[in-house]
Amino acid sequence: MDRMKTLWSVAAATTVLALVPVFADHHESAAAEAEAPKSFNVQAQLCTLKTGKTMAQYDKMVQGYFNWAKKHDVEVLFLRHTPLFTHANATTEPEHEFAEFLISNYETSGEAWDKWLSTEDGQKLNATWQELASCHVKMGALYMKWADQAALDADDDRIVTWDWCTRREGVSSDQLKAKHDSIVAAYPDGVANIAWAVFIPQIGSANAPGDFANIVAYPDVKGLMARQKWLNEDEGWRVMRDYYTSYASCSGPSASIEQVLNRPDQ
Repeated sequence: MDRMKTLWSVAAATTVLALVPVFADHHESAAAEAEAPKSFNVQAQLCTLKTGKTMAQYDKMVQGYFNWAKKHDVEVLFLRHTPLFTHANATTEPEHEFAEFLISNYETSGEAWDKWLSTEDGQKLNATWQELASCHVKMGALYMKWADQAALDADDDRIVTWDWCTRREGVSSDQLKAKHDSIVAAYPDGVANIAWAVFIPQIGSANAPGDFANIVAYPDVKGLMARQKWLNEDEGWRVMRDYYTSYASCSGPSASIEQVLNRPDQ
């Protein structure tokens, strides 16, 4: 169980804020608690190369996947993650080498999997994938809370923090939504960040370390440190203390480098 919690934690840390410029019609969606929310399907792949295999070989396979997806009209947003500041220590090292995220609407994800499993070229790529790496594949949903559209459009490399949370006893979904909405209203330009989303682990999520996660994207480490200054020298500590003590029990943020490797129709 601890191993899978570690995998889920790192999966979320790299997550999918790059999808906003690709699916711009949805970027103003509220979090999971909102009425009739718009959401995105997130396929997380937590991978380790097999003995004797190289990242160059894996990247060649991934490019083949991009070509396959374009041919079959099932392109998705594709991200890769590298840990930066994690919760791991000498006794809890992550048990995978890298994580990837495939983001789309639900229809595209379903069609892509059906074609991946039934087409000759899809099965050939799948066999190559299995030869190169061992990957844990999971599904979740992402709900955008706030985003700077222009900044996301211009950035394929960014820093993402992830904070796993569970609603505190006695706090309703409506109350949590109201709290999230109040934070957006109080900081309409963000706090040096370029996006905030709520992630919900779903298929394969029995050992996820929380019910949801707050994911925040920054353009760079300088932006992340500006947030840290707000947290420690301005009013940020009051905001976070109120959230953690009154609304949700959370693990605290970790950070990863997020790279956009493919955008649909680009």
